[in-house]
Amino acid sequence: MAKVDKNTTAYKIRMCRKNCGLTQEQIADAIGMTRTNICSYEIGRTEPNLETIIKLAQIFRIDPMELLPSEKDSTNLNAPLKDIDDGSFLPKPIYSLTKDEQSLIISYRLLSDKEKSRILAKITNMSSKSN
Repeated sequence: MAKVDKNTTAYKIRMCRKNCGLTQEQIADAIGMTRTNICSYEIGRTEPNLETIIKLAQIFRIDPMELLPSEKDSTNLNAPLKDIDDGSFLPKPIYSLTKDEQSLIISYRLLSDKEKSRILAKITNMSSKSN
């Protein structure tokens, strides 16, 4: 497999996924794709469309622009990202959670704000009843 440049979408998707402790299968299931699709994105064989970039960014809790290719010339003020070598764009890991907890978080991140509010209210209601 060819080495993927750090400034590419492929590299950024792979690093975000790994940093979150998620598998390609988990990401694929969450956004309705196959593991092969995610693998193709990560090795640079294919590029995700805008809708997919947005869904991936929601899962990783980053701005979608962070997944787009960045300029190699750090003096370019119009570059969409700062140099990624410091890893500052990477999401916070959730690998210490169980697979079920990870799946819940991934699904939650794909919801609208209104849906998130309803889910949180439901969970709060359920947990207060169990106490």
